[in-house]
Amino acid sequence: MENRKNRTIYGRRQSRPLRDSQKNLWEKLFNDIKIDLQNLPASYSENIIFEIGFGGGENLAHQAMNNPDYTCIGCEPFINGVSSLLTKIAKDNITNIKIFDDDATILLKLMPDQLIKKMFILFPDPWPKKRHNRRRVVSLENLLLIRQKMQTAGELIIATDHPGYLEWIIAIIEQPIFLKNFKVVHTPDSPRPSEEEIPVTRYEKKALENRPGAFFKFCAI
Repeated sequence: MENRKNRTIYGRRQSRPLRDSQKNLWEKLFNDIKIDLQNLPASYSENIIFEIGFGGGENLAHQAMNNPDYTCIGCEPFINGVSSLLTKIAKDNITNIKIFDDDATILLKLMPDQLIKKMFILFPDPWPKKRHNRRRVVSLENLLLIRQKMQTAGELIIATDHPGYLEWIIAIIEQPIFLKNFKVVHTPDSPRPSEEEIPVTRYEKKALENRPGAFFKFCAI
């Protein structure tokens, strides 16, 4: 498919081999809840939570269980991360999650505008080497695409623990075109959002061993 040719996935897709129980979840559960670009729904829920790079799936599972009337869409190309979320879904009988195991921008471009109520980008890979900065998921281009797909007054939450990425994000959100599309409502100077709102994931716990996470929240205008 042409859209697949445009994906921008970098880094490894898998680490350790899957256990038999995880393979079984891929064969059964994943096939039931995966998003198929060739068979996208004709209409969507009015309430959608979307997460780019859900890692082990802790936040997406939390959002789904606390917002049963929402459809929660997660994008994650890392096979072991998807497997972790599948285990949570099966264990807690979560029924309102859909998974896309590829580049989130491919799916976003195919979705209707003015659709998403809440968007999460939590602790994405910082790609710290300067020559790799273009691989960062947080870019002005991607944030403007996200705004196009968000409802007015929808929330965008971004978090990072990397000082260089933090500076990168600040430089983006200070640009006039960003401020025409988003209002800044929470910065790293504010207290961390409550764990009821955003749980502490394994990646944040790992980051906290060295430095605190920086959270931003924006409102689409």
